[in-house]
Amino acid sequence: MVSDPEFARFLPPQPAPTMETFERMIEARRTMQREIGYTMWAVDDRASGSFIGQCGIRPAKALDESAGPEIDLAYFFARHAWGKGFGTEAAVAVLAQGLGPIGLDRIMAVALPENIGSWRVMEKAGMRYEGLADLYGLKGLKKYVAEREWWRPPSLP
Repeated sequence: MVSDPEFARFLPPQPAPTMETFERMIEARRTMQREIGYTMWAVDDRASGSFIGQCGIRPAKALDESAGPEIDLAYFFARHAWGKGFGTEAAVAVLAQGLGPIGLDRIMAVALPENIGSWRVMEKAGMRYEGLADLYGLKGLKKYVAEREWWRPPSLP
């Protein structure tokens, strides 16, 4: 997934993935889950059982020290899973957990303006557009938020 140039064009520049970086990332996620109760989780296609991507929440500060106390919803899916509703379904489930049992007050998400599919997921998941933000080394990202006070899971087809 991460070696697909079409997938990677919407992400900040990063070094080529290696097995070592993948193993470190998995261990960091296990630690995050253990310590704060949430992380990025694997997503599979229920019909086939195959891995199609990942979705979860994480402190934005873990990726960008300038982010402050924001909690970031993120989702990444293999290209063959795009446009099939998996991102919206996963985002809604994660928002429901984060703003429900986990007890967060606010969750944000960002995407490049040209990544229409990503910000449409935020809209379909019931998040509200807040404006532009500079995060993760990228400028002018579209920023959406969901707050416990008003967010409710949308009806999905």
